[in-house]
Amino acid sequence: MHSANVCHPMDRSSASRFDFNRIAHRYDAWYRAPRGAMYDRLEKATIDKLLPPTSQGGKLLEVGCGTGHWSEYFAGKGYAVTGVDISERMIAIARQRSISGATFDMADAEKLPFPNGSFDAVAAITALEFTADPVQAVSEMTRCVRKPGGMLIVGVLNRLSGCNQRRKRRATSMHASTTLFSPDDLRALLDHAGTPTILAAGFIPRWDFLVWLSPLLERMGRLWGNERGAFLAAKVTR
Repeated sequence: MHSANVCHPMDRSSASRFDFNRIAHRYDAWYRAPRGAMYDRLEKATIDKLLPPTSQGGKLLEVGCGTGHWSEYFAGKGYAVTGVDISERMIAIARQRSISGATFDMADAEKLPFPNGSFDAVAAITALEFTADPVQAVSEMTRCVRKPGGMLIVGVLNRLSGCNQRRKRRATSMHASTTLFSPDDLRALLDHAGTPTILAAGFIPRWDFLVWLSPLLERMGRLWGNERGAFLAAKVTR
């Protein structure tokens, strides 16, 4: 995550449910494993349906940018990306990526250091689950989106997903401290910002040897209106 005018020490215990400094050095390894790579593919294909590319250099704020993995995706769609995160080590790794059109700095999602309406789009991908106060974080994100026409893009882990429920039950997992969201939870969270479009994705088998079937399961899940995919993506247009 990044932003101008920040870089001040902050109380991480009050701002995040998990200390990502502990795993920053190995966080991106998830995306290189077959299961993580498939989730990444399906999640980005879903966000593609909600966030159009920009040919005019739109400004996008990514809240909870971590190592810059999604920042690179947003920059690839033509956005000038400002990434902010509360983890110093995550930000250090994001800066090392040298992503063209992206800058990074420390900031608290619940106290974003930007004027009202500063961005054409504000995004948070699997970040709200780890904030101490998701409602306040969304309020801050909404404040930073220009209107009319600005976009709020949110991706969260689905509470209805068996995969996510198993992750949360593992006491040693970073997901043990998360707040998971059902589609109804996400609608309620975004209600004050506007009426969201919500898509479910991440229909991936529990067994690794069947991961290759995921694209087929994804299509079937969409066709049947299944809301139990591991990932929920939402868009609100201001």
